[in-house]
Amino acid sequence: MESLRGIGVTEDAIFHVGTTLLNWQMAGMVFGGFLFGVLGDRIGRMSALFGSIFLYSTATFLNAWVQDLPTYSALRFIAGCGLAGELGVAVTLASEVLPAGIRGMGSAWIASIGFLGAACSSLISSRIHWRTAYAIGGILGFSLLFARIRILEPELFLRAKTTGVGASWGSLRLLFGSRARVFRLLPALAAGIPIWYVAGILSYFAPELGKALEIKGDISAGTTIFCGYVGAMAGDIACGLLSQRWKSRRRAVFTFMVLGGGLALGHPWFLKGADPVWFYGVQGLIGFGNGYFATLVAWISESFGTNLRVTATSVIANLIRASVIPLTLGFRNLIPTLGWLGASLTVGIACWGAGFWGVRQMGEGFGKDLRYLESSN
Repeated sequence: MESLRGIGVTEDAIFHVGTTLLNWQMAGMVFGGFLFGVLGDRIGRMSALFGSIFLYSTATFLNAWVQDLPTYSALRFIAGCGLAGELGVAVTLASEVLPAGIRGMGSAWIASIGFLGAACSSLISSRIHWRTAYAIGGILGFSLLFARIRILEPELFLRAKTTGVGASWGSLRLLFGSRARVFRLLPALAAGIPIWYVAGILSYFAPELGKALEIKGDISAGTTIFCGYVGAMAGDIACGLLSQRWKSRRRAVFTFMVLGGGLALGHPWFLKGADPVWFYGVQGLIGFGNGYFATLVAWISESFGTNLRVTATSVIANLIRASVIPLTLGFRNLIPTLGWLGASLTVGIACWGAGFWGVRQMGEGFGKDLRYLESSN
């Protein structure tokens, strides 16, 4: 919000402009998910990873000098495009490098470290000038790029490239041209929607929801996001461990979805009139229950052949992220009729309904042999 004030957005327009800016970034993630997913399968995992890091680091750094809303929107779109590529490629790398029995934990650590970075950034950005925060974020991104220079392509991918000469690599037509593959995509997308209900509505609009809940004190969106990310970091590790112990992605994701859904949908009843400390504590618990994203992305990666693995993983993961666009638009349109709490509950029920359906439809991925290619038939 401070950045919007810094470029001259008036107080009465901050809510609308902030939502629009978030949607620009999410739209960039959709575009980047397709772009870097295709590149990751066609030219290599590492080339796509380096390109995505360079793109979002550059855009983040340039945000420190933004002066107007159109430029800010464009840079947020570009940053979203770059961010989109990193998660899908990194999880695919972990899936293809680690032994089948522990590869879920690789994804969990990747996501949990990412959540830790997001939590720290939300905390630090509230204590330093927003332009300085963007500059530091860009520099850290370039540092990450240099740290990963020596990582090599997975042997599984290189071998598949050599033996699968006639296969179609990173083809969107192959991904969407088969009814069977589309019905692998849709449940995975639905399973992730509750995650971005929490991030895009409960966390982003925490100050407004806090007022509707009559919380006895001011609520900060930054602190709410921090608590949610810390909870999600712990949840991702716990969900990964549970999926390893139970040898099932489905059981672990379903368990965490029940926990997160119960807390997220029940908060209007047990947070009414609470103090801010209790509010933030519950947000951390919701984040913990919502911490199944890493296990879900690993599960998606296990659901597709080597020639489509990055494409499918990156596309679905970023469509899940971009679900925040229709969620926030629907939420915003329901507020005049249902109020803040009624709109939040209505959208939340729809999200968890879709999520539970998706988990039931996905095929189990734990321990699956990933040495196969998707056929064009």
